[in-house]
Amino acid sequence: MLKILKASAGAGKTYQLAQEYIRLLVKTEDPLAYRHVLAVTFTNKATDEMKSRILKELDKLAKNPLSSKYLGELLPECGGSVALLQERARTQLSGILHDYSAFAVSTIDKFFLQTLRAFSREVGQFSSYQIQLDRQALVEESVDLVLDGLKEDDDTLLAWLTESARGDLARTGRFSLESNLLSMAASLRDLPSGAPSPTHSEVRELYGICKDICEKFESDVTGAAGDIVSLFKLKGISLEETSGRWIKATIEKCLRPETITYPTPTFFAKAPDSSKWFAKDKSKEKYRVLLEGSLEGLLSSFLDLFGQRYTDYCTARIIMRQVYSLGVADILRKAFADVQKDNNVLALEDSNTILRGIIDGTDTPFIYEKMGVRFDDFLLDEFQDTSDVQWENFLPLIRGSESTGGHSLVVGDVKQSIYRFRGSDWSLLGSRIGMQFPRALTTPLDGNYRTCPNIVYFNNDFFRYAATQLDGLLGLDPTGPESISFIYDGVKQEPKMTDKGPGLVEAVFTPDQKEEVVSSVKNLLERGVRYNQIAVLVRNNSDGSTVASALLSEGIPVVSDDSLFVKASVTVRRLVSQMSLVAYPPDPEKKLPSDGFLGKEIGTDVPADFHSLQDLAESLLRGIRDADPARFASEIPYIQAFMDYLKDWTATGGNNIASFLHTWKDASPKISSPSSGNSVRVITIHKAKGLEFPFVIFPFAESVTLYRPSSYWCEPDQTKNSALEGKAGGFYQVSLDGGAAHSLFSGRYGKEVRLQAIDNVNIFYVALTRAIFGLKVIAAPPANEIVNAVKKGGAAAWKNLSHLLYGFVKTTSFFSGTFTLPPPDEDPGVETAVLGYPSYPSESGGRLSYSKEAEDYFGEDGTYGREASARIRGNVIHDILAQVVVEEDVPAAVKAAVDGGSLPASAEKETLDLLHSRLACVRERGWFSPEAKVLRETAIIDPVDGFERRPDRVVIHPDGRVTVVDYKTGGEEEEYFTQVNRYVNLYRAMGYADVKGYLWYLADGTVTESCPDNRI
Repeated sequence: MLKILKASAGAGKTYQLAQEYIRLLVKTEDPLAYRHVLAVTFTNKATDEMKSRILKELDKLAKNPLSSKYLGELLPECGGSVALLQERARTQLSGILHDYSAFAVSTIDKFFLQTLRAFSREVGQFSSYQIQLDRQALVEESVDLVLDGLKEDDDTLLAWLTESARGDLARTGRFSLESNLLSMAASLRDLPSGAPSPTHSEVRELYGICKDICEKFESDVTGAAGDIVSLFKLKGISLEETSGRWIKATIEKCLRPETITYPTPTFFAKAPDSSKWFAKDKSKEKYRVLLEGSLEGLLSSFLDLFGQRYTDYCTARIIMRQVYSLGVADILRKAFADVQKDNNVLALEDSNTILRGIIDGTDTPFIYEKMGVRFDDFLLDEFQDTSDVQWENFLPLIRGSESTGGHSLVVGDVKQSIYRFRGSDWSLLGSRIGMQFPRALTTPLDGNYRTCPNIVYFNNDFFRYAATQLDGLLGLDPTGPESISFIYDGVKQEPKMTDKGPGLVEAVFTPDQKEEVVSSVKNLLERGVRYNQIAVLVRNNSDGSTVASALLSEGIPVVSDDSLFVKASVTVRRLVSQMSLVAYPPDPEKKLPSDGFLGKEIGTDVPADFHSLQDLAESLLRGIRDADPARFASEIPYIQAFMDYLKDWTATGGNNIASFLHTWKDASPKISSPSSGNSVRVITIHKAKGLEFPFVIFPFAESVTLYRPSSYWCEPDQTKNSALEGKAGGFYQVSLDGGAAHSLFSGRYGKEVRLQAIDNVNIFYVALTRAIFGLKVIAAPPANEIVNAVKKGGAAAWKNLSHLLYGFVKTTSFFSGTFTLPPPDEDPGVETAVLGYPSYPSESGGRLSYSKEAEDYFGEDGTYGREASARIRGNVIHDILAQVVVEEDVPAAVKAAVDGGSLPASAEKETLDLLHSRLACVRERGWFSPEAKVLRETAIIDPVDGFERRPDRVVIHPDGRVTVVDYKTGGEEEEYFTQVNRYVNLYRAMGYADVKGYLWYLADGTVTESCPDNRI
């Protein structure tokens, strides 16, 4: 029996899957039942979550069944016996833990790859073949193989490539053989299997037909447009005075063949109830008689050209651009297969197709039993992301299970189908599986257990509004299965999480979205929200990089897998620019580019010599840091990532600066972010699917457009009246833009417009359903035409989803609520801190310097150590004072020094007398008063260089004054004053108003204020 669960966001999908899996285990006495149940999902994270949920619930049922939420659903499977349920749960849990490799919960790709590996010999691979995730690398290698194998006597291939180059030169005046081949080879992944490959003679014939169609059409249109212009001049009609500068522009385009465009219906028309031709005078908003007699005939002939002939013309131009590239498709496919075989690898995307070829026409149960397993029950998660090929491979298993009394569960949500670019087909869940299994039990889950009510209600209303508006825009029947309203018919959910407050929804339209994101994060932090409870969802990595950079510049820690591109850093770009100056010094007679921080204009010196690339980079970084310390401090993660990249590169590339710069030009390194920690999460919408976050900020919402032209393999529509009828069959890679809309590919274009609209509404749905407590959408202000249309209450020419959001906000009772903070027992995560980037030159006084500490270790009289060195004796005194809070602590501190061996017993009385006398001199200053708060060698982080500073003694007096004391056992030196002044400045920066610093010379008891005039 097949059950289908249609589960909207937050409906408890994982809960239901785990419950069904456990039910299949405990309903039988078979101790190996877990070996015959297969559960598949689409990501490793979802797999881990499902495994974890199953094991935790089995553990509860085995130890304390009454604590499990599944108890009520599972008891009937055990005849109502809690004891029997507990025993079976214990048995299944023990079996899984002792036979974990048979615990068949995996990604769908992993399952198919395991199956395919059993047939390595049949697919022509060694059993040890590896899976290659980077298909592009294999594509590039296959193109290199083709080009390297070219020979002068290879007439066929050379003819193809020569004709292709000539065609490019004729159309554009340039060509790139390698880039054309790379583009074609990469696109072959999506070429339908069995697509015919034309012969050389067929291509030449097709090219000739297309060229003839284009030349004749361009000649006729150019001639007709010229005749109209000539007659306009003869009759003294000035297009500048009528409706149309647009009309004039259109005719002028028709006079230039390379810019011919289709005249829209507003070009010329007949007025209502009239046989005369008119043009609309836009400036006066009325019709004006323009055309009579011979002019009407010319116009009619001109417009007749833009019927079927224009359709053939647009189609011919599309085919001509690529017709010769199609001739090498078979050669490239063979080269790609050879590369995989030679390297003993298999592209991940090809595994499903290969397996389908093996299954086709065979005994399917035998195919899977060759793996050594037999599955009776199947659970399929995220079914809306399944591709046709994957479903064809799974379909025989589901049919077999149904025929033998097995149980299968399919779970998905059409509204969350956002992976069509990877081949997923939401119509499988939308309608086809129901037709293939008419006896299947379909159950919608309409509750939302994840999200606060206000967010649920908002999404219910907004997506119904958006679906209605888009159906109207696309001309779709809202009751038909092809409409967006049909998909979102079940969008309405009932909030089940009602104990955490109503929740908050906001929508902001602002030109400064980066600032709004930063402000929103800070506002949440002020309300007690932690960094790791905030997620910023973005449409693409470019937007993610912008957001991450803005947050980091404000000192807000960020976690991101894809968005922190090192090249986004201004500091890194400055550094690379200066490295370029070193590699390629400018001509002194030529003026440098006027860039405020590039080259020498930053005001730093380029080192004359350096020991390594890392040494050079460090030197340049110090100059950049001094010139712009604020920017430098905000971009430390980028700087560290660049230096890591440089270090790794020099390990193999050496210290050739020109070679490094050449490599860097094409490199795209990213900051490696931790997967956890108390940081704001910046993540793309696609990666956020299936996840949830307490608070979601979704900026750049206008980037979710309704349609963006892309290239697809398409067959032209067959039209009997077409000049290409029976001559242009097969598949072509077509950019489905406005030009395709007027070609024989218009049917595919219309379908793609609808499918992309669905894709993008789904992307918006996924983004707006991730939040638990608070949701904020940020977008650019809409154009005036959208604003005006919304004000009038009519439908607008929506271009993206943020326009629809604006229309919804302005025309409905939009609300915002309040939110309750997450429970305090939630894991706050590990605190994340951004450290400084200390960098010092290797010269004396920097990273390397001569130590003078050893020069007084040996005395001239043969003594050494404490007896010879006043410095060492002073350090002992210093350590004793570090243990003293009040004067009464001195005897115990001296005794501890004696017992510890740092002070000879013979010197105990002398040391006590010395310290008592010195403390008596400062008794009135209150440095050792029991009423004061004393900090002894307490570390302070210096924000300038990130180093720790440790004053010997800081006294915070009852009246709020702060005294910083540093002990000195030697003579006076200027650097001592600088040191204490630094301590004083640090305490002032922490908010203490009255801070003074003193040097206490213990040798003679002298006390000197570090800055008597209090100007530090």
